[in-house]
Amino acid sequence: MADMGGSGLRFGLLGPVRAWYGERELELGRPQQRAVLAVLLDAGGRTVATSVLVEGVWGGAEPADPRKAVQLAVSRLRAAFRPYAGDDPQRMPLARVGDGYALRVPEAEVDVAAWEALLAGAERLREADAPPQEVREVLRRAQRLWTGEPLAGLPGPHAEAVRARLAEQRISAKEAQLGLDAELGDRTDLTAEAAALALEHPGRPRLTAVLMRALYQAGRKTEALAVYEDARAALPPGPSGEDGPAALQLRILREDPALLPTAAATSATAAADPAADSWQVPDQLPSGLADFTGRSEEAEALADRLAAAGGRAVVVSALDGMGGVGKTTLAVHVARRMRGRFPDGQLFADLRGADHTPPDPGTVLAGFLRALGVAPAEIPPDTRERSALYRSALAGRRVLVVLDNAATPGHVEPLLPGSAGCAVLITSRHRLDGLAGAHQMRLDTLPPGQALELLTRIVGAERAAAEPGAAEEIVRACGLLPLAVRIVASRLAADPSLTLAALAEGLRREHRLAEISDGERTVEASFALSYHRLDAELTRAFRLLALSDAPDVPLPCAAALLDRPEAETGELLETLVDLNLLHSPRYGRYGFHDLVRAYARGRLAAEDGAAERTAAAGRLTDFCLATARNADRAARKADPVELSLLGVSVHSPGRAFADGAEAVRWMREQAEVHAAAIALSCADPDLPLDRAAELADRMGAVLAERTQTTVIADLAERLAREAAARGDHGALALARYLRGANLWHVNRYAESEEEIRRAVELCTSAATGRVLAKSLLTLGGNARIHGRHAEAAEHAGRAAHLFRRLGAERSEGSALGEFAFSCAQTGRLAEAREAAERCARLMSGSGPVSAATGRYYLARVLRLCGDPEAALAHAAGAREEFAALQVTVFEAAAGDLAARIHAEAGRWLLALDAAEAVLPLARRTSAALEAALLRTLGTALTGLGRPRQARACLAEGLEVYGRLGLDEDAAQVRELLAALE
Repeated sequence: MADMGGSGLRFGLLGPVRAWYGERELELGRPQQRAVLAVLLDAGGRTVATSVLVEGVWGGAEPADPRKAVQLAVSRLRAAFRPYAGDDPQRMPLARVGDGYALRVPEAEVDVAAWEALLAGAERLREADAPPQEVREVLRRAQRLWTGEPLAGLPGPHAEAVRARLAEQRISAKEAQLGLDAELGDRTDLTAEAAALALEHPGRPRLTAVLMRALYQAGRKTEALAVYEDARAALPPGPSGEDGPAALQLRILREDPALLPTAAATSATAAADPAADSWQVPDQLPSGLADFTGRSEEAEALADRLAAAGGRAVVVSALDGMGGVGKTTLAVHVARRMRGRFPDGQLFADLRGADHTPPDPGTVLAGFLRALGVAPAEIPPDTRERSALYRSALAGRRVLVVLDNAATPGHVEPLLPGSAGCAVLITSRHRLDGLAGAHQMRLDTLPPGQALELLTRIVGAERAAAEPGAAEEIVRACGLLPLAVRIVASRLAADPSLTLAALAEGLRREHRLAEISDGERTVEASFALSYHRLDAELTRAFRLLALSDAPDVPLPCAAALLDRPEAETGELLETLVDLNLLHSPRYGRYGFHDLVRAYARGRLAAEDGAAERTAAAGRLTDFCLATARNADRAARKADPVELSLLGVSVHSPGRAFADGAEAVRWMREQAEVHAAAIALSCADPDLPLDRAAELADRMGAVLAERTQTTVIADLAERLAREAAARGDHGALALARYLRGANLWHVNRYAESEEEIRRAVELCTSAATGRVLAKSLLTLGGNARIHGRHAEAAEHAGRAAHLFRRLGAERSEGSALGEFAFSCAQTGRLAEAREAAERCARLMSGSGPVSAATGRYYLARVLRLCGDPEAALAHAAGAREEFAALQVTVFEAAAGDLAARIHAEAGRWLLALDAAEAVLPLARRTSAALEAALLRTLGTALTGLGRPRQARACLAEGLEVYGRLGLDEDAAQVRELLAALE
């Protein structure tokens, strides 16, 4: 953008939205954020309501929380302006005003204002009959403010409307300028430019007239008249004035001498165009690879784009992707394939965008001009003048330009031709969103089959076929990255004695990046080019995010790792995504390619001390634990005591949740992030294990899903090993309890009981009292399921007593429910009923899940106490509540209880219906429940006189009970089967 005066902020809208403070360009972030800025700038300092911003930026596609999205965009813009405003609120130009925002900057500091002022000045000069050279110079100054399509790449109705308004202004101004060019007759390239514009904007009388006059001046009278005939249908009806196409046609037919330029002008023009008679056909494309493999879909798409060259505008394709993904290889392959469509030559330049000091566009232009036949002495010193001469030289030609490794849109804009017959292929390590009119394509890693094919083509089919497993392992270890595959394949090709298995073994090592080298090339060097261009904040973010082993990390967790606000963290990570150093599988989540993560961890080890790594991992675990506790409160209304079995405090407030469903969804989606945080605590002796153990406990408490229990049991085993090595008895007790509790949920009862008894033995202090209570409750459940009801009642009773002392009413209620059922099984019916009723009362005030659980516990006891109708009412009610809350395992348990009550009353059809309704749930959640329901179904089918079906259900139930080692239940089923014989 041209300097418009002043010493503060400057803004550009005539192209990609940009901002500067002095000579420093400010980082404005993602397209939606820039779109908010554009709306505010267009308002000229007036307040813009939040609703207007939402409508202008998102239209009918608003985000889930549009106000928050606007607030986040404004916050990030304020951060971008901080180099100008510092900490002085009086200097901050972006302010909240009522229910909206205002951006107050001098009008002259916005290029649109300068543009419109110059247009008004040119109009005043024209009205004053100023010399045409003066008017044209003002219009040319105005045109130089443009850097591309206005508000390029921005979404939303406002951007579309502003683009349309400014585009109309620009073409009108261009028509006026070209009309003056034709009047003065001092441009040899006027015909090419006017023809290209007329093709792009058909049906404009003024532009048609300019093209007709330019052709006539060039001695091409027949073509000038043909232009009018071709354009007549598209021109608006009615008279077009004395300078319009119809009047001009008559003047051309009369050969009006006033249409011709002066002789002086003609001779001056010829002298001013050094490229006019010196054209050379350049052929600068690098050689292609003989073993080019795959990418057929991408190659076809790019070839189709190049084949469209010659239409209304220059075809520009921008290919982006991470280092080593094969952008240059693909671009050169396609360019060489399509070179026949560009007979006037092919230009190629490596813009070295990943270097600290990439070449200036002016330097590249000088090389292009020399290749096109312009004598060195005729090449102007100014980049703008070189760009204009370059476009003039390419006018009317068909040339393919390949710009490799571009840094920014500004890096390539001066190198774009103006002739519609030309095409441009650009590669870059980051997405060039601000490049107007460009077709963007992101190149990912190779599909596994293509990566294996590439390896095979280099090492030979026979050698790859001899070790197929190792070949597949090698390409996976290379992360399917073409450069990595090509490097290791070259090593194999150069050393026939090196087996694929030996190389694969080397790639399994921790420092596998060192293995991906052939002596000259390394993947690490490719990544380093991108890394060393980053500023300090971006390199820190890149390194610290690599601490987590999770496939991707949500923004709130990333902010905890970086110890930065979410808005600032989002800006950093989105920039890394744009640079293809991270990927974002969906909004707000960020991850690494495997090899990039390995590189990031190498930089982390080299540049960050142990204290920094420990602090970052500690912040992540602290945030995850605080958030998991919030989730437990929202999902289960958990007791404060139960939220922290070791009494661990947290520093982070964590993330808040609107309801239980949102909380459960978060915990489910972050399971791998939580597991990675736990693994970090186990791997770092300076991190406490108690937080990690409590995080694992909350994972199981909130999710209560069979799919998670094995994962949590494995995490608990790792925690237990590490706690034992460190002598941390509290963390060890919790880890043993966790493993035992989760093994119980997957029906591994013997292992569960062993782990829980070890946990009880470790609970010898007040600090582990909560763990002891939970362990005793689980021991009681284990004894109950094996029919040891007296032992079960003893354990559950002790647990209830401990929970009561701790003030944990919900947990006390659960323990009383277990105690009451086991008491009833031993004949202590009055005691059982009293305990069950107290259980229901305690749990009724602890949220809907607990209330339903209390009703289920009460129903179990009422059935055993001889009150089947009351039991059925509570069981049916509990089942409905569990179904509404999507608590599947308890829904199945309540359904089984209702089915049993019906069967015991001889209501066989009702029993059958109730059991069949929940059997699919039990099959997904609990093998013990599945077996119980099969037994109930067998009983109901026997009562209905359907022995064959009854026998099938009972036999299947017996098999499950046998597998679980539940001998007493298995014996009862055998008796039922024997009765059918």
